[in-house]
Amino acid sequence: MPEGLTGSLAQLPLIDLLKMLAAGGQTGRLELSSGLDLGDIYLHRGHLVHAEAAGDWGEPAVARLVTWPNGHFRFIPGEEAPERTITRTLDQLLAEAARVASEREAIRRVVPSMDVVPRLARKAPGPTITIDAADWEVIALLDGARTAAALAAALGVDDFEAMRRLYRLKLAGLVDLEKPQQLAPAARALAGPQFFQALHAAVAAAVGPLAEIIIDDCLDAMGHTRQDFPRDGIARLAEAISAEITDPEKRVKFQQTMLAMLRGQAA
Repeated sequence: MPEGLTGSLAQLPLIDLLKMLAAGGQTGRLELSSGLDLGDIYLHRGHLVHAEAAGDWGEPAVARLVTWPNGHFRFIPGEEAPERTITRTLDQLLAEAARVASEREAIRRVVPSMDVVPRLARKAPGPTITIDAADWEVIALLDGARTAAALAAALGVDDFEAMRRLYRLKLAGLVDLEKPQQLAPAARALAGPQFFQALHAAVAAAVGPLAEIIIDDCLDAMGHTRQDFPRDGIARLAEAISAEITDPEKRVKFQQTMLAMLRGQAA
């Protein structure tokens, strides 16, 4: 095997790469990267003996690594594993990885994301339901507000394990999974007709008959009309109109008037 063999997992998938290394009876370390994720697989005379990935060791690490759709690899021949954590053959490991991938897909169809909010089911499940201790832990934490992600944190488990438990409970009819409720945006208070009457008088005192046009042009530039203009936009509107007043003294007087109006709005 050439020193420092490198390549792309998109072009040579990890499963095919492992089969090639195993068939060649290789010994060494297969260094893997995908974005910020890193992993290592060690072989000894064509047998997988150790793997590490994202906190997983041994066979779980292999199962995680073979799911990477892309990334890069580098094989360093002759590097021995620091320990032996894998005992099954490559074919057995790949079969297990395929089973786990199928399980993950089935779970994701029922628990699509960690944003769902699990709740106790409103309808009673069947007359005979068996619940193990791990699932009782989940049920005890259901409060109708905690998301699956928060549930995983409270249980001290990773996302997939939390999804697995919710999957079991959902199939048993014990929980419902709901999308988190989106809070409706608070209604913005409107400036109102009285404000625009006072504004027109203040602008007319500064620019005369052009007041109506200047106000409407500034409102249009801000994407509003007099009917939907929010109260919290008054300061920005005053600033825009102020920029249209060329006489310095009249501009200052207009700004003072607007400041008094803003104070009145806040009161």
